Amino acid sequence: MSQKYADIIIDISHEAIDKTFQYIIPDELVGAIGIGMQVEVPFGRYNGKRKGYVINITEKPSFDIEKMKMISGISDKSIRIEGNLIRLAAYIHNTYGSTMINALKTVMPVKETIRKTEQRVAEEELELENEPIQSLNNEQLYCIDEFEKDFNAGEYKTYLLAGVTGSGKTEVYIGCIKKITEQNKQAIVLVPEIALTYQNVARFKQYFGERVAVINSKQSKGERYREFERVRKHEVDVIIGPRSALFAPCDALGLIIIDEEHDMAYKSDQSPKYHARDVALERARLENASLILGSATPSVESYSQAKSGVYRLWKLNKRPDGVSLPDISIVDMREELHLGNRSIISKALKDSMKECLEKNEQIMLFINRRGFNSFVSCRECGEVIKCPKCDVALSLHNNGFMMCHYCGHTERTHKECPKCKSKMIGGFGTGTEKVEEEIKKIFPQARTLRMDKDTTVRKGSQSNIINQFVKHKADILIGTQMIVKGHDFSNVTLVGVLLADISLFSNDYMAGERTFDLLTQAAGRAGRSEKKGNVIIQTYQPEHYAIDTVKKQSYEDFFDMEISYRRILKYPPVYNMMVMLMTSDDYDVLCRETKKASDYIKSLFAGDKKIRIIGPADASIVKLNDIYRRVIYIKSDSPDKLRKIREAFDDYEQDEFNIMFDVNPVNTY
Repeated sequence: MSQKYADIIIDISHEAIDKTFQYIIPDELVGAIGIGMQVEVPFGRYNGKRKGYVINITEKPSFDIEKMKMISGISDKSIRIEGNLIRLAAYIHNTYGSTMINALKTVMPVKETIRKTEQRVAEEELELENEPIQSLNNEQLYCIDEFEKDFNAGEYKTYLLAGVTGSGKTEVYIGCIKKITEQNKQAIVLVPEIALTYQNVARFKQYFGERVAVINSKQSKGERYREFERVRKHEVDVIIGPRSALFAPCDALGLIIIDEEHDMAYKSDQSPKYHARDVALERARLENASLILGSATPSVESYSQAKSGVYRLWKLNKRPDGVSLPDISIVDMREELHLGNRSIISKALKDSMKECLEKNEQIMLFINRRGFNSFVSCRECGEVIKCPKCDVALSLHNNGFMMCHYCGHTERTHKECPKCKSKMIGGFGTGTEKVEEEIKKIFPQARTLRMDKDTTVRKGSQSNIINQFVKHKADILIGTQMIVKGHDFSNVTLVGVLLADISLFSNDYMAGERTFDLLTQAAGRAGRSEKKGNVIIQTYQPEHYAIDTVKKQSYEDFFDMEISYRRILKYPPVYNMMVMLMTSDDYDVLCRETKKASDYIKSLFAGDKKIRIIGPADASIVKLNDIYRRVIYIKSDSPDKLRKIREAFDDYEQDEFNIMFDVNPVNTY
């Protein structure tokens, strides 16, 4: 039997995670020691006994065996919370191809103290009006009763709650949480946007009082650690927050809820590029907890799992108290042009806004692009002004500056073309700022608010904008997708969607799904109380199935079309796919190394016709912040083959370049 070695962390604090030590595993403990276990080891000059956590087991020693010490034994009082989080980190490491250290830093809380001023700010952000508690309908009661039966029987399942917008999914969440808190268990509730954290806190505090914790990335490290400690000591029953709240150190986790589970905010855009939905499945398995995925527009992956019986499917088909779904109409902007209307606001939307304002009702206008113009171009020679660090056009803002929305580079607007010196240079396209300016011209008496990344930079700005709109201090809310995610504004009766087909043309196999999701979620903001809602969607592609099925308000029709498309082209969830992103500051080196990497992958699967390698090719954005980017796409019939590729690159020489894997998504359920 070959010798085994364990990588061990002595101090579990976040800052010390990358300080690992390797020990020999004695023969009698081989097979008994696993990742996440707490062990006793001799440490330091005098070999004093210390406790540590095993984060990796290997047959390769990191240094001279003669100088290595041996594990003394397994701790009798292992701390389960840390052990399970380390096991979760190992899952992330194995599934998404990051280093174990990066995975650990993702799941572990930071040890820092909190200042009094930080606590004061955090409390001010939670000032939201409470909503009246609803009577539950039969559909909601059925879901809660089924959950209680399963939980009491020790059956910890995954449920997909597919409910139309405004159908009362939050009430089902609360009902299920009540059942587990009666047994002294805790619940984690994930939401896609920080703004939704505070709106949900107000709702959940009506039921659970002060036993609610908030965790999000806008908090300081000290604030976040304070909340983690409240969770660890079981001073709270409910933990609410975006993606990072999934790693709250619960000692009695009974339920994880992912609201708006379709949302791409749950996918990390940095290494490790994990998906919170998949990691939540693993955490629920490790903790013997249940998982509820909720959405009006479930992800194609999750709905496939529900239809095949892997998940339990719950449906909420109507809004409570007889509230009807909004009426949706489509405006073909090609016809508007033929009629001589060159405004970004169609005649139908303008007339509806006028009627709405006269009734003292509120309006939401959604456009999935911030800024004043999408790009600046010369009409003489066609030159587009690009970021010097990134291969993207600069966006024109209304303050006389152009900005890169990727790296933040900012420069003054050019008065002449830098290439041909022509004065015929200006902005093209439409963003939120331009929409706001146009609305102020058409309706000068109307009070407007704008909510996008530019207006929500400061801490508390999102909740402040939402509070103002809830209190009707504005008539019209203009914004990007952050305004259409789960918000509940009772006086909004009209939603206008501008340039609805922008997302259809992205270089992504999920473009149709994302368009359907955004438009359905936007439409769902209208008429959520007794007042009838209306939605006007402006588009140049009214015949596209992703837009047509929104008008029909039929998720099933959309799913049938989308899954057929995925099946034909072998995309997830029908097939497994992984993107291998390679980066370097030298483009020639990158081209050479991506070709070598592609050839290496092909050599691993010579003759296997069920694995397909596409590329290497330039990424959709070739350069970001002076770093060049190329990609290799790998499709496979088996997730194990993708895992084999990731593992094969663990020891791959990476001096002049970096490799990042993006599992999109992995089909491991």
